Amino acid sequence: MTTWLERVAVTLGKRTIFVATASIDWLAASANYVELHVGAEVHLLRTTLSALEAQLDPRVFVRIHRSYAVRLDAVKELRSVGAGEYRAILAVGVELPVSQRYRDRLP
Repeated sequence: MTTWLERVAVTLGKRTIFVATASIDWLAASANYVELHVGAEVHLLRTTLSALEAQLDPRVFVRIHRSYAVRLDAVKELRSVGAGEYRAILAVGVELPVSQRYRDRLP
């Protein structure tokens, strides 16, 4: 049985904080880092999006684009913007692109 990550340790200077995965709205790839978007806060984690995604419960977090993953509960709406393109509208008001490659992962 796989144990999924419940908290992420984020280093801030000389201290480490723990971010509950249930509080993360969305993840964004940023070079060799992943931005953890938690409400209005953004935390940087030195890893790749693929590596972090592999540690997260796929029933909770889904990849929607090569640069983005979302917590399913944070998605309020999936909006068609024409020509087979979609945007995920999150409860916090953010719009993220959904690529055709990952479109089927959203229920």
